[in-house]
Amino acid sequence: MRTGIKKTLLVATLLTLPAWPISAHQGSYEPAERVVQDVVVFTMQRAAQELLRVSRIDPVYQGYSRHYVDRQPAPRLDERSRQQLRKLAAEHQRKLAGFERELDRELDKLASEYRRDSKKSKGHKRAKAREKFQRKVEQAYERFVTNTERQHDRFDQQRERILRDAYAYHSRRY
Repeated sequence: MRTGIKKTLLVATLLTLPAWPISAHQGSYEPAERVVQDVVVFTMQRAAQELLRVSRIDPVYQGYSRHYVDRQPAPRLDERSRQQLRKLAAEHQRKLAGFERELDRELDKLASEYRRDSKKSKGHKRAKAREKFQRKVEQAYERFVTNTERQHDRFDQQRERILRDAYAYHSRRY
């Protein structure tokens, strides 16, 4: 029985010895990775929620800006105007997707900078590096929000022009 226990302990020790350096290596980088994942994932989810909100809007019936006053289309909005609105909306979606890709690239760059800085620092400096990282991520997200709001306003102005032209067309027709 004693030899069975000794063999079991020997096998268990031999199996865990190679794992010690790996776990020690992973443990030193895990907090930085966790911070990066938490901050970046949270920020990308906020951006995705905004794009999801926008994707559910039918441009024929509603504008994109949160502060925009909805103007309903003409009761008999012609097909050409509807087509223009749909084309404008598709172009708008492409621009928003570009803003999201730009945000994603910027967050990846910031994450790699943070990983590099956190490897070099310990203790108080690591906390400062985290604050700096979070501040930069927040600034990148604010740029994303500013760009999307500006693009929403441009879309709404162009939508208003298309609807105004459609109303002018309908009033001349009757």
